[in-house]
Amino acid sequence: PVQVAGSTVSRATLHNEDEIKRLDVRVNDTVIIQKAGDIIPDVVEVLERLRPKKSKKFEMPKKCPVCKSDVRRKSGESAHYCKNRDCAAQHREGLYHFVSKKAFNIDGLGPKILDQLLDVGLIKDASDIFILEKGDIQELERFDVKSAENLISAIDKAREISLGRFIYALGIRHVGEETAQALAIRFGALGAIKSASQEELSKVPDVGGVVAESIAEYFSEDKNQD
Repeated sequence: PVQVAGSTVSRATLHNEDEIKRLDVRVNDTVIIQKAGDIIPDVVEVLERLRPKKSKKFEMPKKCPVCKSDVRRKSGESAHYCKNRDCAAQHREGLYHFVSKKAFNIDGLGPKILDQLLDVGLIKDASDIFILEKGDIQELERFDVKSAENLISAIDKAREISLGRFIYALGIRHVGEETAQALAIRFGALGAIKSASQEELSKVPDVGGVVAESIAEYFSEDKNQD
């Protein structure tokens, strides 16, 4: 950890393979960092004189570490993705996103509790969250009667949600908070968004061809419709 622009920085994420290659960042290297825009830790340079002997270059995994499916990178994009849409890791991350602050905002239902609910089989998907009962939860580790009541109360409060937040909660690729709100304003109802053509979607502010394709693809899948 190092002091940079008034705060302690312990991590600077590198998830762009091209940037890793451009900088020639290797395992156990010493690097210089700055804060991009005074906020985001950014690796600027590698100090090669401090590089360990027999240093190893980083290679992006060819297989998903969880489901062992192939990993791909679409042309023109920087991120790598597991190709398996039923990957358990993707499913969990999707649930974390679903209950997050800008989505359903269910107080007290963070990743650790979601993991616990998934691991014991109390939930399988997002809709199962809304049929949980106090008795299901109070027997779990970290819970008692009161904390179980609090969680059920938080879930009850989240039963009604604006359309924009709901669309954002679904975790459709390329659909962030502003795009979800733009879709809600343009179409006004979930059914209208689901049935919209790719051409209609692409005319919405904040939605271009790539995003429109992603939305149409999401709603074309039976499991997402369910």
